[in-house]
Amino acid sequence: MKHAQKGFGLIEMLISLVIGLVLLLGVSGILISMTRTSDLRQKMADVQGGQRMAMVLLGNSLRYAGAFPYSASSTPATIFPAAGAFGVGQSIVGTGANANVDTVSLRFVASATQTASQGCSADLVAGISYINVFSVTDGYLTCVESVTTAGGVAQKTVKLIPGLSGMDILYGVDFTGGGSVTQYLTASEISTTPNLWDNVKTAKVTLIFINPLAKEKGQPATVSVTQTIPHAIGL
Repeated sequence: MKHAQKGFGLIEMLISLVIGLVLLLGVSGILISMTRTSDLRQKMADVQGGQRMAMVLLGNSLRYAGAFPYSASSTPATIFPAAGAFGVGQSIVGTGANANVDTVSLRFVASATQTASQGCSADLVAGISYINVFSVTDGYLTCVESVTTAGGVAQKTVKLIPGLSGMDILYGVDFTGGGSVTQYLTASEISTTPNLWDNVKTAKVTLIFINPLAKEKGQPATVSVTQTIPHAIGL
């Protein structure tokens, strides 16, 4: 006697579809989670890369502030006359009281061999004196580079690093003349004492970046990085 062959019934098919749908949703959830995690890691890596590059740019500029080609007749006073906020021979001056809106202005003479490490633009002319003003403007670490020529003052604004919300700078000052930092002050505090900028030995720079993970639970709105950079000419 032959038995009739039976296929899947409607109930079995529905159960199979439900199981398949659950598995598909599970796999999709894992893929979405992995993609999201990868995206967040990439965003954080971008911020960390920006932090490193910003500190390199500021570090080079602070170290080379006051640099000029040496000669028997050249002194900081003759190379850097009083101009604007700068006193005679002064190569660094800042503004701000650590309220996330600090700026720093630096003077230097472009070198024939070190121009790649100087300034915030790629078209420096050796032997020419430049001023770089660093600030955080419109979400960027920004540098305004100016040079005085026979035709007047030429300025160039360079947006260096995106994703910032502020910058604070404390300046290490030598009050005793011993060559070492004895106190850290804001630019506003230094500017109350004449010629105190000449005693600046270091700059403790804090850059505040917008946190790309700010919407995640427990994450702050911003992340910051701090580095102490020697003002080499002042050492």
